Amino acid sequence: MIAILGGGAVGQALSRSLPREGCRVGLRWNRSPLPRWQKVSARWTTVLPALDRFDLVLLAVKDAAVEPLCQTLRFRRGQLVVHLSGALSLLALESARKQGAAVGSLHPLRAIVHGERTPFRGASAGLAGSTLAARKKLEDLARTLGLTPLDVGDEARPLYHAAATLAAGGVVALFAEAALAFRKATGATEGEARAALLPLSLGALKKLQALPPPRALTGPFARGDAATVRSHRAALSKDLLSLYDELARAALRLAREGNRAPPETLDQVSATLPRRGR
Repeated sequence: MIAILGGGAVGQALSRSLPREGCRVGLRWNRSPLPRWQKVSARWTTVLPALDRFDLVLLAVKDAAVEPLCQTLRFRRGQLVVHLSGALSLLALESARKQGAAVGSLHPLRAIVHGERTPFRGASAGLAGSTLAARKKLEDLARTLGLTPLDVGDEARPLYHAAATLAAGGVVALFAEAALAFRKATGATEGEARAALLPLSLGALKKLQALPPPRALTGPFARGDAATVRSHRAALSKDLLSLYDELARAALRLAREGNRAPPETLDQVSATLPRRGR
């Protein structure tokens, strides 16, 4: 039997997905009542009962709340207590481990959208466990949800989570900067800019499903178009120029790896960029 503590986006997604996959969820708890507009499909409680009857306890709360919440709870030997954070190590669950429980983490590499029917299927998940048995249980749980399990130790966790952040929130932040530049150029509204640029972004990401980055790369960096890059740099505001230059250097590395243009042509593009530190 499973207890889900935390009614945020991931907690609610687990609440819907686990029963569909044949897992019994016996407790759905959130510190405060969930908003009515969320139209949750199962009953959530703000009363936290004893947890000794649950084999698996999932702490689906914010990172800063994991350790304080864990320290207030009583566990028994044989339970598995799991947080869903990508950044936290297993030390956040040390109070549960000292009580005899096994501990672990399961971090779905997926941006959860409220109301999705199968939010986890097809994604991967970073896993860690305090014992071999705990890791095996989490691997089985991940596969049950349609996730591909990846072993991520505590030492690698900060770099792993930084990579995940760049791939998700970083992409959104970059898109927002592109949309702002587009609005300045065209006078479009925020919604119009999103509608115009999203097909470009989604198309580029779609290519990554079939091709490695050096082959999926598009634009003037892949072509070795130095004149276009110079015109871009002349048009961009100073605060966006440094971001453009760093992305240009990364794109040039990909273009060289993929032999997308003659080396001398890519050298011409590189020459348009300032040396670091200037």
